[in-house]
Amino acid sequence: MTRDELAEAGGAARPNALDVLLRQMKAESDFPALSEAIGDINRIASSDREGVNELSNHILKDFALTNKLLKLANVAFYNQVGGGSISTISRAVVVLGFDAVRSIALSLILFDNLENKAHAQLLKEEFVKVLYAGMLAREMAASAQVKDVEEAFIGAMLHKLGRMLAMFYFPAEMADIAQRVEAEGQSESRVALEVLGVSFENLGIGIARSWGFPDRLVQSMKTLPDGRLRKSASDVDRLRALAGFSNELCEIILQTPDADRRQALQKLTARFGDTVPVTVEHLSGVMERSMQDIAQFAVVVNVNLKQSDFARRASKWAGMTMAPAEEAASHAQAESGTLAALDDSVLHEHAPVLEAEAGASVQRSSEEIQSILASGLQDVSNSLIDDAVSINDILRMILEAMYTAMGFEHAVLCIKDARRNAMSGKFGFGEDVQSLVRVFDFSLAGQPDVFLVALQNNADILISDIDDPKIATRIPAWYRKQIPARTFVLFPLSVKGRTVGLIYADRAQAGGITIPEKELSLLKSLRNQAVLAIRQSL
Repeated sequence: MTRDELAEAGGAARPNALDVLLRQMKAESDFPALSEAIGDINRIASSDREGVNELSNHILKDFALTNKLLKLANVAFYNQVGGGSISTISRAVVVLGFDAVRSIALSLILFDNLENKAHAQLLKEEFVKVLYAGMLAREMAASAQVKDVEEAFIGAMLHKLGRMLAMFYFPAEMADIAQRVEAEGQSESRVALEVLGVSFENLGIGIARSWGFPDRLVQSMKTLPDGRLRKSASDVDRLRALAGFSNELCEIILQTPDADRRQALQKLTARFGDTVPVTVEHLSGVMERSMQDIAQFAVVVNVNLKQSDFARRASKWAGMTMAPAEEAASHAQAESGTLAALDDSVLHEHAPVLEAEAGASVQRSSEEIQSILASGLQDVSNSLIDDAVSINDILRMILEAMYTAMGFEHAVLCIKDARRNAMSGKFGFGEDVQSLVRVFDFSLAGQPDVFLVALQNNADILISDIDDPKIATRIPAWYRKQIPARTFVLFPLSVKGRTVGLIYADRAQAGGITIPEKELSLLKSLRNQAVLAIRQSL
């Protein structure tokens, strides 16, 4: 982002101050990675081409993110919207929706970034408050006439992004601001402008723009005027009002003595009555449901809400009590509204997911591989009986289950183009897979190479080494020229004796693919589900 653009994004902010802060933040080792991760997801969300597949593929590159997202997808908080368990990102997108998966991923990325900071506990407390604002906004979206609940969630989380980023990257300055606020009695926003040279609002807006958030979300980050807010016909204004309401409610919860609760809530509902028409009585139920939601999120990211002053206060305002640790294992209690943590074993029963450090190489046992493949089969079975799930969604689930379980470096689905009598790449998973997908465009009328033999004979074929003298002459020139993998496996798709497609998966090193009997049986079952899905669509 250019300096002029940042100055424009920051409104009245002094460009030099904003530039200085941005340079400091970029010098932090984790800020570029955070920016890239959020920017990538926003770029995918704004793309009209293969957005679902690209989002799934992007998330799968981060094992820790995949693991946590699947856990969240299976708790009652999200799983209430779709039956059955969720064990693939592709099915999560089908069941929860593209925007819901995007919002979960964004919130997890933000949280994981703050988790490694030296002052993590303070940041976790701030994140709990911001996340709760998002949950509140999701609950009240309909009342505020905001159609997109996930946009409401993200908008509320971003509303005070500048303050949260300042806490992340400028702890000394934030400590100075806090001391001056207490000593001088001035507002935090005014002191922050003096200390940082830029307001929290303009810092957040500048960063949000650089991360690629759409303009309507960026506009919703602007501070609301004082006094009673007028009703607006603008979608952006309604989104902004809802984000402001949710965040102001969080501040009231944190700062208001118990004896003054009702008076504070009456003042809030009066201020927002025309834009977010909720009563004090209605708010109690909203706060309770939001606390249930945040409790289940907290389990996945290992945050103990009992150690959060904000969570304790919010639970009191919602008329709830903290559940003792021994009750946390009860899934029934979590659904009934306590702040109980869901037991991991409950989640594992529904969707086995493996634990590993972010970026670590995952070495799965045979049992673990079989479990992932079996869960993938269940995902597909649940989807095959759902008329609302498209054939492409089902095929993505199948390919993702194979790719994830077997640890392939790439997996590509090809579909026959009958007009050209050719096989053409459709979509896939793996690093830079879109380039690989484009490579798969070959005639079905050529010399009988290994691909054509597999298709013509409907035979599953594993090539351990493309340079093995016994097979080297059967590897087509287009493959050798454009694909570096030395080993691959082929699973043809045939309906009533007619070739309709092909599943390809590879690894770079020769001999890198071995498929024991039980795993092969499950892989073939997944392939057969693909054939069934295609047959049903014809």
